[in-house]
Amino acid sequence: MKLAAHELYGLNELAMNCVNSITNMAYMLQHVQDPAFKKILERHFPLHIRDYS
Repeated sequence: MKLAAHELYGLNELAMNCVNSITNMAYMLQHVQDPAFKKILERHFPLHIRDYS
């Protein structure tokens, strides 16, 4: 299947957004001090990893 340039650009942008989201969440998990926020991150982080994979 051939993709047009704008389609490839869109896929690349989507993949990079996923990577950035995972990277930021991993950083926040190590540094967050609010227990409620940490609980939310711990619940959502594996879902982001699964969606990226």
